[in-house]
Amino acid sequence: MRIHLLKRNIKLVILIAAICVTMCYLFGIYGLKPQNSQLSDYEVVPMYGGHRENNEKPSPFDDYDDPFSSSLVTDLKVYNKVKGKKCLEQRDFVFIKTMKCATQTMVQIFRRFGYRRHLNFVLPRGGNIYLGWPYIPELQDYRPSKRPFNALAEHSVYNETVMKSIMPKTTHYVTIIREPFSQFKSSFHYFNVANISRMKKTKDDISEYLHHLDTYETFYKTPAASATRYCIPDEFSVTKNLLSHCLGMPLGFPAGRENITSQSGKIAEYIEMLDRNFMLVMIMEYFHESLVLLKRLMCWSMEDIMYHTVNVGQYSYKDKTPDPENLKIYKHWSGVDFLLYNHFNQSFWKKVKHQGDDFFDEVKTFNDIHTRVSKYCSNLEEGENSMMIMATAFSDQFVVTKEYCVMLGVDLLTFLKTRMEREEGWVNQDTGNKGPKRGC
Repeated sequence: MRIHLLKRNIKLVILIAAICVTMCYLFGIYGLKPQNSQLSDYEVVPMYGGHRENNEKPSPFDDYDDPFSSSLVTDLKVYNKVKGKKCLEQRDFVFIKTMKCATQTMVQIFRRFGYRRHLNFVLPRGGNIYLGWPYIPELQDYRPSKRPFNALAEHSVYNETVMKSIMPKTTHYVTIIREPFSQFKSSFHYFNVANISRMKKTKDDISEYLHHLDTYETFYKTPAASATRYCIPDEFSVTKNLLSHCLGMPLGFPAGRENITSQSGKIAEYIEMLDRNFMLVMIMEYFHESLVLLKRLMCWSMEDIMYHTVNVGQYSYKDKTPDPENLKIYKHWSGVDFLLYNHFNQSFWKKVKHQGDDFFDEVKTFNDIHTRVSKYCSNLEEGENSMMIMATAFSDQFVVTKEYCVMLGVDLLTFLKTRMEREEGWVNQDTGNKGPKRGC
């Protein structure tokens, strides 16, 4: 009897040991967890959702309510065709959104690329749309995240120290600039300078403003005009060296910051620093060439750089050739921006030259595909449910759907914020900042 009981106990011990070994094996090899274990929010879950049993914890990356769920890119790595070869697309980027340089169109491209791949964006707090602009970004300006950031594309003043502190080392920096006098006219219209400055009515607002700069510029920047100056703080100029300011050059704003406007050596040094740090400075006047160059340098697809033009201002002096005297005055007033533009206009074409003889063939191919996509997306009610874009020497084939067309035109900032709030439980909090309002 004792022998029989001993044998039963030995068998029971062996069975328990076998179960323990099996469970340890499963937990170690397959990453299984007991049901009551507490998974961290981003541990052992598929990056883009995936199949799970009913009793498993939902992934924070699921997009059950996402109207663009069928357009999401679920591959962790994507290889695209560039110059006849396959390369790995780059997903870490900062896009400095300069003022009035087709940046709203560009930011839609960057947002769409990142949204589809579930990249983690640096986003403004609350209902803000700027990351502290026109101030250098601070912690109070953006939403902290549980995950490392991949992308930054909202209005933000470039600062090397700040950007490196929150972005990965693999980040590619991109921006776009524009011929300064053309950019000035656009800013003058967009920021309602004539009305806010209480300019007298004339047939040529630009000429009136430039010939009385001290009077109108001074009033525009005063507290007396602040009530009608949306998002613009006191003492900030929207007409003087605005491109250079967006790219972080120290020009005396805010009060107490160094002003190198009259120091040609320091200006040259700063521009050279930008040239080293930025993978690409696009030129608005050569928009499609810039997009194709972006595609090649980031190893993106033709589909990724499609766009729908947004936020295009219309005003009487938009396409008017500048009066020589007005241009002379503005070059003196905003000379740093002209130095910036001239430098990067030259460096842009050097980059193009290095791309080889087929670069302009790809630009032509992009023009053709963009025309087809624009026509299809402009007639959604009349056309087919989808349109196939066949492969070319520069791109793989892709399908344009009605959903894709909607994505081209939707401001995805709200969608990015909603996704972050849902996934991370982010709630806007008072940062304790009691100083002047920073941007909007």
